[in-house]
Amino acid sequence: MKRRNTLGGLYFLIHFMLEITSFYVLTCCTQSVFVWVLMLLYDFTAFVPQGVFGYLRDRGIYVNFALWGSLLTAASVLCLMLGANVFLIVTVLSVGNCMVHAHGAEVTLRGSDGHMSPSALFVSGGSFGVVTGKLLSLHGVAAPWVLGMTLLTLVPILAAERLKEPDGAENLRQYHFDNPKIATGLLIVLAVFVVAVRAYMGYGIPTAWNKTELQTVALYVCMGVGKAMGGVLIDRIGIRKTAFISTVGALPLLLFGDNLMAVSLVGIAFFSMTMAVTLAVLTSRLQTLPGVAFGFTTLGLFLGTLPMFFFRIHSVVAKCIMIAALTVLCVLILGVICAKRTDKQEEEK
Repeated sequence: MKRRNTLGGLYFLIHFMLEITSFYVLTCCTQSVFVWVLMLLYDFTAFVPQGVFGYLRDRGIYVNFALWGSLLTAASVLCLMLGANVFLIVTVLSVGNCMVHAHGAEVTLRGSDGHMSPSALFVSGGSFGVVTGKLLSLHGVAAPWVLGMTLLTLVPILAAERLKEPDGAENLRQYHFDNPKIATGLLIVLAVFVVAVRAYMGYGIPTAWNKTELQTVALYVCMGVGKAMGGVLIDRIGIRKTAFISTVGALPLLLFGDNLMAVSLVGIAFFSMTMAVTLAVLTSRLQTLPGVAFGFTTLGLFLGTLPMFFFRIHSVVAKCIMIAALTVLCVLILGVICAKRTDKQEEEK
């Protein structure tokens, strides 16, 4: 197995274990009367500062944020066991989560010589971890077991450190997925907008079929598979085709899958591929700042989830209209900001 794929696999495992801890703790905190504020605090603190930690890594401050972040998430479990204040628990947890994300993204992007599969694999691990953590909490798994598992995360983190690229500058110069004719500021705004739309639509997709735990697991699994496949397809068939499949291909499946589980799940997997597309575009433009590039995607995630804290659309018809309109808009934007072909693909022709 190539080093970049091993690195992506290790960070898949790290991300999976991180989100198990995070959503175990968060689910345990949902009994608080401040649950709305706690979830907003978590989303802000876990998503928004990732670009800051990424920038520190990009500028040569080689602190192992994954290591320290994992220790903070372990500390949040310990705080939970000791009955600490819920705001302290969530703050410690979200800062730790943020640090691990920023580190994993920067390391996998820097070590993947123009390929998106390893970074997409890293990101996909979170979907599997989210649903696992929720289920462990709902089924009453004791916190000490989760604490022990969190500390075991240090094993793949230390293993990944031995595989990472010390500099990776040449690898970063091999990302060519953006349209060079678009100004950098405009490209960043458009890419962040697409990420925000994906996050917002994730809450609006009609899924009347989702009534059991097993169906919920299937939903999150398809999200994770879609995120990973986005990176694979970008490397195999190019970014524009992947962008087309993940938007136009997903639209009818999302619209007509409300009561058809299999149809809906395929549509969700397709639409989840846009994660890799936007990350590829931003990394290509900000080649010396992969940590910052990833930070822009997580900023988009926060902006996309923010409206859900204040209002939600309940009408299925309204949801379908919204999905159709936003998907068409994303198709147009991705068609503008994505490169027609990558240099690597031209060489393979």
